[in-house]
Amino acid sequence: MKVFAIGDLHLSFQRPVNPEDWTTGQELKPMSIFGDNWTDHYIKIYRNWREKVSTDDLVLIPGDISWANTLAEMEYDLDFINLLPGKKVLIKGNHDYWWQSISQLRSRLPDSFYLIQNDSIKFKELLIGGTRGWNIPVGNYATAQDRKIFQREVIRLELSLKDMVNSGDLTPEKIVLFHYMPVDESHQKNEMIELLQYYGVQTCLYGHLHGAKSHLVSITGEKWGIKFYLVSADYINFKPKFIRQV
Repeated sequence: MKVFAIGDLHLSFQRPVNPEDWTTGQELKPMSIFGDNWTDHYIKIYRNWREKVSTDDLVLIPGDISWANTLAEMEYDLDFINLLPGKKVLIKGNHDYWWQSISQLRSRLPDSFYLIQNDSIKFKELLIGGTRGWNIPVGNYATAQDRKIFQREVIRLELSLKDMVNSGDLTPEKIVLFHYMPVDESHQKNEMIELLQYYGVQTCLYGHLHGAKSHLVSITGEKWGIKFYLVSADYINFKPKFIRQV
């Protein structure tokens, strides 16, 4: 099984999509307003995904999957993702307003979808957890609301990490998904990083950052004994990023 990752699909289909005739695709929020590289981005994702990913592979999707406000509005986005091979592991992004009752979502989404919320999931030698995260509250621009949301996300992260420990299996590699980058722009350690270290997380994936300026402040490579990957779709040129094989 190969493990890939790609975040920020930002789908918004208003009618069914036929990959044999892309003119059928009609978006509510075309992403091309964010740059020419986003033009027909879903076509790039579809072709690259099918070229790299097989049925038995795993694709980690750290948030901002759809612009839909409800699960019903997400119907055609789900259909599109369901055309793509592999098992999909999802966490919530800041624009995933459709992500509401977790029990309802799990009962209604296709079998190839796995959602993480305050818990974790195991695939072979991998334990996968995560949470949305938030902007790190540092400096004069951090508000009381930012600090409140950040602390709530710290709690949710620890719930997910504790669920990994409660699995009783101490051997698998631990992978954590965030939507937001889990450090500030100066890459200083914070409570989230301390939790990742304490629970022995080896790999951290995140998205959210778009555009050249944001990409420049990203944390990638290894630090504090953790491998960091930015996998927002535009950063990886709309190609699922290979993480490892198990």
